[in-house]
Parts: sequence; C-alpha cells; structure tokens
Amino acid sequence: MEAGVITAEDFEKAKQDLLFRPKQRSFTPLSPSTTKPDPDNEAAWAILPLQRYADFEGRSCRQEFWAYFMMQFLIVMVSFALMGLSFIDSPFFSAIWMTLLVLAVAATIVPNIAVQVRRFHDQDKSGWFVLLNLIPYLGWIIVLIFMMLEGTKGDNRFGPDPLEDQA
Repeated sequence: MEAGVITAEDFEKAKQDLLFRPKQRSFTPLSPSTTKPDPDNEAAWAILPLQRYADFEGRSCRQEFWAYFMMQFLIVMVSFALMGLSFIDSPFFSAIWMTLLVLAVAATIVPNIAVQVRRFHDQDKSGWFVLLNLIPYLGWIIVLIFMMLEGTKGDNRFGPDPLEDQA
C-alpha cells in the first residue's frame, strides 16, 4: 500500500465514526470564573450575559435573558431621552450621545446573539434558530416569543438545566 492512501474499509470506518458517533461534550454552563447570581439579584442577572460575552455553549434561563434585555432597553431609552434633551441645547452633544449609543450597541451584538443561542439551547433547539432574527419585520418578534418559552426540564443535549440549583 502506498503512503497516504487508505483502504475503502478504513475510509468507511472513519466516515461512520464522524457521522454517527455520539457527540461528547463537557458541559460547563458557566465559565469557571462566573458564578450563578442570586435569583433575586436582577442586576447580577442583567450583567451575566456580558460576563459570558462570547459563550455559545450551554444554556441560559429566561431570567438571564430578560434581565439583560430590560437593562439594554432601559439604557437605550435613557440614551434617546438624553439625546433629545441635548439636541435642544446643542446638536453636537446629541451627536456625541448617538455615537456612544451606536458604539454600545455594536459592543453588545455578540453577547446578544450568545444569550439568544443559549436560550434556544435551553429549549433543546439549535442555536441556528437565532437566524430567525433575519426575517424582515417579523423575525425579532418570533425570536422574542421563543425567548418567553420555558426551557426543557433536566439535562438536554446542550447541558444541565440552568434552573436545577435555583430551587
């Protein structure tokens, strides 16, 4: 046999291993440096997605998503109010507020997607469901409805239940 050439039997075995072997994942719902916040501490829940910035693995409970969502919503609303007030005095300050808001939104794109992916994982759905956001006009509404749904009870293929030790 020539070097670098495999037999048809070896090829089939490798193909079967790749296609049909069960995925082995090590589940760590939170990074080692991140602890689950107290259920009553909404501020801690709101910043948890920022601590798990680009963590697309594991699951997130509804509380994590909605606390983060509401924090962002309030920041945007306050920013718009300040922009409006500053525009009365000076369009320059309004432009500064707008620039800061755009930078903040850009900085939170990754954690927004990551927390949505983890919410879909909590419902035992693929993280690719986050692409529903791309449907014009209705996509974000569909995703918000999914974000309201309860996650699966107990472990699923994406990891342990994020609510297990919150009782």
